[in-house]
Amino acid sequence: MAVAALFLLFLSTSLFSNGFIYDGNKDVILDKAITKIKEMGDELYQKTGVSTILVVRNHLSKNEFLTLKNKYLKIAKKPFVLWIFSKTYQDRKAIGLNQMFNSPDLNKKFDKDSLFSPFTGTFTRIISVHKSKVDPTSAAFLNGYGDLVDMLASSYGVKLKSSIGNGSHIMTDIIRIFFYGMILLVILKFLYMKFKRKA
Repeated sequence: MAVAALFLLFLSTSLFSNGFIYDGNKDVILDKAITKIKEMGDELYQKTGVSTILVVRNHLSKNEFLTLKNKYLKIAKKPFVLWIFSKTYQDRKAIGLNQMFNSPDLNKKFDKDSLFSPFTGTFTRIISVHKSKVDPTSAAFLNGYGDLVDMLASSYGVKLKSSIGNGSHIMTDIIRIFFYGMILLVILKFLYMKFKRKA
């Protein structure tokens, strides 16, 4: 037991030397995005002491998820945020897993729901897998993680030089407005044609 405890302590110390851990498949998030995310995570740790762990997989079973969750919750140093993501989960071909955990001292330091809201957040709680030549996962993580570290830094009264700022918010809002605008135009056209036939 003593040896196991010492091993966990050593693992925790070595892993969190820079405040950010990325445990994931390289083909899920692009290297450039990971590099930027790490830059933000390391600066957040240096200025606030908050460590962040990002675990990313193409697929996770329930047992694999629980193993990863328990592993990192045991070695994480407070204050911390643990984010586990998988493109697909269990036997569901089109539904992924997206879970975030944090130490109790960070409960009021950031708004988890605002990150994962399907309407206003930069990252959704449930990821639908779409067959597309362009995978939005890297951009979603860059935006979502950027929001997370900005909220945490702000709650500690500091600013991050590595922050991606409001650029991602602006682009997300533009895409969202365009998308809902197109839906509105289709509805208005449908109603116009319907009333025109009646007339």
